[in-house]
Amino acid sequence: MCRIVQDSPTEAGAAMSELSQDADKRLAKADDILARFVTEAPVAVAIFDAQMRYLAWSQEWACRFGLQSVDLLGRAHHPDLVQGESPGWLEAFRLALAGQATSCDVAQVRPSGDKDVWLRWCMRPIPAAEGAARVAVFVTDITHQRQVEAELQRAADRLHQITTSLGIGVFEHDFATGVTAVTDSYLALLGLTRDNLPKTSEDWLALLRPPDMTAYRAALDRALDPSGDGRFIIETHPVVDGVERVMEVKFRVVFRGEGADRRPEHLVGVTVDQTESRSLQQVLSRAQKLETAGRLAGMVAHDFNNILTVILANLELAGLRDLDEDLRVLLRNAADAAEMGAGFTKRLVVLAGGHSAGETSITIDEHIGRVWEVFQRVLSDGIAFRFHPGAKDAVVLVDAAEIDGAILNLVMNARDAQSVGGQIDVQTEIVELTETAAARIRGGRPGRFLRIAVRDKGDGIPEAVVARLGEPFVTTKAPGRGSGLGLTSVILTVERAGGFLQVTSVPGHGTEMSVYLPVVATASPAAAPASTEYPFGNGELVLVVEDDPMVREAALMRLEAIGYAVIEAGSAEAALALIEAGEPVDLVFSDVVLSGPMSGFNLVRELRTRFPGIATLLTSGHVSSAIRKGDAIGPPVPLLTKPYPLHTLAEAVAAALRSVPPKA
Repeated sequence: MCRIVQDSPTEAGAAMSELSQDADKRLAKADDILARFVTEAPVAVAIFDAQMRYLAWSQEWACRFGLQSVDLLGRAHHPDLVQGESPGWLEAFRLALAGQATSCDVAQVRPSGDKDVWLRWCMRPIPAAEGAARVAVFVTDITHQRQVEAELQRAADRLHQITTSLGIGVFEHDFATGVTAVTDSYLALLGLTRDNLPKTSEDWLALLRPPDMTAYRAALDRALDPSGDGRFIIETHPVVDGVERVMEVKFRVVFRGEGADRRPEHLVGVTVDQTESRSLQQVLSRAQKLETAGRLAGMVAHDFNNILTVILANLELAGLRDLDEDLRVLLRNAADAAEMGAGFTKRLVVLAGGHSAGETSITIDEHIGRVWEVFQRVLSDGIAFRFHPGAKDAVVLVDAAEIDGAILNLVMNARDAQSVGGQIDVQTEIVELTETAAARIRGGRPGRFLRIAVRDKGDGIPEAVVARLGEPFVTTKAPGRGSGLGLTSVILTVERAGGFLQVTSVPGHGTEMSVYLPVVATASPAAAPASTEYPFGNGELVLVVEDDPMVREAALMRLEAIGYAVIEAGSAEAALALIEAGEPVDLVFSDVVLSGPMSGFNLVRELRTRFPGIATLLTSGHVSSAIRKGDAIGPPVPLLTKPYPLHTLAEAVAAALRSVPPKA
């Protein structure tokens, strides 16, 4: 039998009160011990209750926040510690009260204007059997760490910008794990995402598309050979967004181990986009070829024009004699041939970077009709040659000899493209090019143009060759049949006239080459026919300065034939010596390019300074841009371009003599 004894309410309440007081004493004692421990802690730490009131704090804490003279016990957390009661700070404290260790980083703004201080607040719950929540807060200054992190991020951003702008992608491969890591710039370079990176070596090959697979595999084997230096470099041609790019892949394999145990560990490399650089190299190469071709063409033009000058002079002088009509016909044919040769040298001068002064307004259909017989002469038997005029009123501004040469060159190319028989069609029409249509033509632009199309039914030209047509020395003809300069001169002629050339070819179905020239509104007044009456001299003394004896002799005979007295000199120095010796020279007629240190320009400058009463006239088969720039004189002196007809010489000499006051 047991007996239950029940305390009275008064006795029970007293017992409970005693227990509560005892718990409070133990808690107070624990808080006191914790406070003494925290106070001496060598770190910035404080203890808070659930209401965020101070229970304890270290001296480091007080120093950190400038609270050495403040009694913080029981004081609520104040906003001086965290400006604006940062939501992150409050959330971290709430989680710590719930029993979860947490932390947050908060920037502390200094009123003095100094740099901000970054503090890391670490919150740790303090378990209490009695259920009274406590939170320990540790503060660490992470300003330097954040500055380093920010600088590293800025450096990473700069590196990304640099690699992206320079077309450089960085990649790494770990041989142990098979994992390949790439930068964002690498992904952008190859048009990839991290989800569609190739997984196998064959996938990488399909992406990179090295032009020489054998060379690629050999280079890779050398790089992975433990006895080598691990270097790899190869060119690849990946297709990015539908466009083939030229990229250079370089990497270095890092090995571990020694001797027979040496194995590849990882590799680090870069992929560099060389597309624009390669394009610039091609442009530079083309420019260098053009410069070489231009110099060669200039020398040929100069010498050939001298020869034509001699031929034309003798033909004209022979024509002044009493001859029967049959001989006159032969002389006219020879003179026409010399004029055609002059047109050829004009194209050479353009190729050499010279300037044509013969641009006139031409009604193209009428002009082609007049020279049609010449075009037909160059064709082989068995080729049908047809002209389809479709631009009756189209007028263009161009040098007649140059455009004749350009069309003739295209006709000859069409003839050579058809080895056995065939057909050539020349068609003219007026076209309006829109922005869209012009964009499909290399060098094209919108506007109203005359189109001269030359079509053949030959074998056509491969697309890769079409892209290079116009480069000096690039030709589709068999060795010995083409120099590779004809189409280059055509392009230069057309571009000088403000136009462009379009080449369309389908292998096996022929080629069409179209010249586009801007249509001008009106034609210049028709040139007057050459007069058969020459302005004759009255015995004035002309000093002919020419270092080529045959050309000099031709000039002397021409001048004598039209009434002038003549003397001669082979150089500028010899000419000055004659004048200084007292020869009563009225006009100096000099070639520009002379043997010796002085050019014709130098001679004119010297005469204007020392003998201003002597008239001057220059001539040349070709004047290089270097001579023009170095020996420019003002006011400019008249310049006859070789070869020149007799009436042109007569008019130029008479005009030069009129330009100076008559002698007393």
